Amino acid sequence: MNEEQDPMDRHIPIPEALYSSDSGKPLDHCLMCNQYLLEEGTPYMLEKSIKQHPEMGLKETIFEYAMCMACAMKMHESLSVESRQRIGEYFARHANFPERSKHFANQNTFDLNSWTAHCVIKDTPIAEASEYQIVAQCEGNNLMFTGMPFAISFAAMEEMSALMSAKSLGEMDDFIGKYFTGPPEVAALLRKKFILV
Repeated sequence: MNEEQDPMDRHIPIPEALYSSDSGKPLDHCLMCNQYLLEEGTPYMLEKSIKQHPEMGLKETIFEYAMCMACAMKMHESLSVESRQRIGEYFARHANFPERSKHFANQNTFDLNSWTAHCVIKDTPIAEASEYQIVAQCEGNNLMFTGMPFAISFAAMEEMSALMSAKSLGEMDDFIGKYFTGPPEVAALLRKKFILV
């Protein structure tokens, strides 16, 4: 890639680590509106929640989805103003996205593992987290390097959950109940999760 290229324009083909854990293929439709996402120039978000079992050397996907930008905005706006403000302030205090992007651009490092090796909030190694989530921005078949991708540890997610209003927690609970199905024990587990998009 041209060294003079704006770091915001950097992208690579979506890595297999972000593919569907069920199909082994890219997540290709919006979870909410079912829009096809792999057309060139179609921006969308990806989120994966992963539980680690170091004693067995295993990683388990708890949930994963892709969401078009329009639906991601609707989801964001469904949260209370108070919750959005608190979460925004939390990220502003703990994560310097412009500095982070500049750091990786200066090193010419554009790969998923480097950008998600540490919790974006705690700066702790993700390999040591019992659970973590990866949030990424994609466009068609490409992973974009903006302030994302990033990983966030379970410890940070718990802090963020405590900042949410009862209304916003209810919205998340409804969202998970509507879009993520499965056995009752899985549904109960998912209802405790924090959706970042």
